[in-house]
Amino acid sequence: MGRMDSSPPAAGSHPLEMIPFFRRFPCSPARDLLYTFIWNCGLGTAFWLMNAGLVGRLPTSYNLLLYLVMANLIGYSIHGLFVLGQRTGIDRWFVARGLFAKAAYFTAVPTLGVIAGFQVWMIVFDLAVTSHEGVVISIGRGGSWRRWFEEPGWIVSMATTSIIISLVLVSISFWREREARGQAQLERERLRAERVEREAALANLRALQAQIEPHFLFNTLANVASLVDAEPAKAKGMLDSFIRFLRASLAATRAESTTLGAEAELIAAYLDVLRVRMGARLRYAVDVAPELRGWPLAPMLLQPVVENAIRHGLEPKVEGGEIAVRARREGEHVVIEIRDTGVGFAPATRGGVGLTNLRDRLRGLHGDRATLTIGDNPGGGAVVTIRLPA
Repeated sequence: MGRMDSSPPAAGSHPLEMIPFFRRFPCSPARDLLYTFIWNCGLGTAFWLMNAGLVGRLPTSYNLLLYLVMANLIGYSIHGLFVLGQRTGIDRWFVARGLFAKAAYFTAVPTLGVIAGFQVWMIVFDLAVTSHEGVVISIGRGGSWRRWFEEPGWIVSMATTSIIISLVLVSISFWREREARGQAQLERERLRAERVEREAALANLRALQAQIEPHFLFNTLANVASLVDAEPAKAKGMLDSFIRFLRASLAATRAESTTLGAEAELIAAYLDVLRVRMGARLRYAVDVAPELRGWPLAPMLLQPVVENAIRHGLEPKVEGGEIAVRARREGEHVVIEIRDTGVGFAPATRGGVGLTNLRDRLRGLHGDRATLTIGDNPGGGAVVTIRLPA
């Protein structure tokens, strides 16, 4: 008969929401008024049948009408008191003071609503009641509204009504509180799982970077050392490209997200270093449309594919070859293609650890909306295509 929690009216609940069917409809004042009417009629009918059983005679339709009117006057009185408590903040004041204060609030409001509803009912209909041994045995006209103080049956009936309604509302309140705590716990678990997943992905990224850098670092420094005396200008160019790569690489490993443009710069710096070492055996192109350069991307997503193309595709080939990295938009996806003219993938490497880890990263980041496919380059070599949701 009103909202049962301490939230503002728009976020409240109604006793009927214990039944799953009534949770289907969005909360609103009009909905709650309708729900209160249904609730009142149900309780009024229950009290009518209960009283008929205590009296031991068949109930009449007139008495049913009186009980339904009485139940609605009581129910809407309680409804109005709960809404008033929410609008004024009284309910939050009681709830903030602990379990007993909250129970007292949910007991006092129904009691006041029962008294108010009974008063209005008797005044409007000018009713008189007759009781015997605490049981209401008849309801008729021509009484005074003060007489209900003198009728034990009314007092017992009102007390019983208040107790039943208070127990129902207190039970619903604690049920909703328990449900809210359960939902909050589930939300905390979900956030914790997401945090663990992010931390695991970041750890994998760090591990991936740790695998890439030592191999690349030592080879590059060895090449610089060998060029310092023989070709100092070439050594300087290689060192400049290497510094540019390290700067971009360090920024990528410290960030949870980068851009397609920054990843393209990292790959270009990496390939610049390798081109000094491989000379004419390596040719490359990195082509990212200007409108995609600011597009967000997970860091170190493309570098492993490029390194794999160099190590397993171009380096084993005596004459070397070309690698091209291109990004384009296709409808609701961004398609990134890494194409090389190397020796191609051996059947065993198409599902290797590196590409399997990359697929796992894509699945963790984008679910089924991202794909990684491997194909043969018509001119020789391999093509790795990554399709990401735009």
